[in-house]
Amino acid sequence: MPRQPGTRALQAFRQTMLGGSVTRAAAALGRTQPAVSRLLKELEADVGFALFERVRGRLVATPEGRLFFEEVQRSFRGLERLGDVAAEIRQGRRGTLRIAAMPAAAASFLPGVLRRFSAATPDVTLDLTVQSSVEVVRLLQLQESDLGIIEGNVAAPGLAVLRRHALPCALIAPRGHRLPRRAATLRDLDGQELVALSAGPSSIGAQLAGLLLREGVEPCVKVQTQLSATVSALVMEGLGIGVVDAQTALLHRALGGAVRPLDAPVAMQLRIVGIAGLPPSALLRSLVALCDEALEAHKVS
Repeated sequence: MPRQPGTRALQAFRQTMLGGSVTRAAAALGRTQPAVSRLLKELEADVGFALFERVRGRLVATPEGRLFFEEVQRSFRGLERLGDVAAEIRQGRRGTLRIAAMPAAAASFLPGVLRRFSAATPDVTLDLTVQSSVEVVRLLQLQESDLGIIEGNVAAPGLAVLRRHALPCALIAPRGHRLPRRAATLRDLDGQELVALSAGPSSIGAQLAGLLLREGVEPCVKVQTQLSATVSALVMEGLGIGVVDAQTALLHRALGGAVRPLDAPVAMQLRIVGIAGLPPSALLRSLVALCDEALEAHKVS
């Protein structure tokens, strides 16, 4: 009764077909000629038909043997492809990477990072979720994302902080607004209409509110909001000036708004986080390195 062909027998058959003789197959496999002949006989018994016949002293494949060889070749090509796929995974060039990021990161430096990452790893699928920092933490804890970008200090179980970045802040104003030529200070906000980041969800908002109180600076807060990008949009509409992170400030400038560095100890505390207990893959390490480069390269001047 036919059996499932063994791997060694299939290798012997393949090399015999490719080399044209048992002698060449034995040399390619590092086996003796009798051992290869025995494997071919075992394979014929397994498949239930003759693979070769002798024609004037030469081994010639039967029609059934030629048909079987086509399938064997396809199978071995698939196995060789598995080796290539394994190498791609090992080198971080294949897979799916799930990223969860707060809106300020997703709207500023992250698109450029993902463009560079995708160009270097075209076989990798990117899955980007944009949520609040609190929700990003939850997704990481549920292991529904591989990498998170959040604001503020992290004291959540199940998370590992991979990078800490303190992004300096800048003063932004509408197009044509007369800002000082020098770097702005907190005093430049005194009496000014201000679009402010809410102190609760934003580390910038809380820091700025504390500093203004300590320094006795009293701007006129016209609007409070939770997102840096919204501050920029409201400022562009003329609702006041604002203080945002450097990345958002650069986007604000690109849209035609006025920007000055802020000479004050206010910074966005950015954290790149992963899942605790899971060593970062090559894909994650590559993406984190690109984030580092982007965050170091973009500074307001």
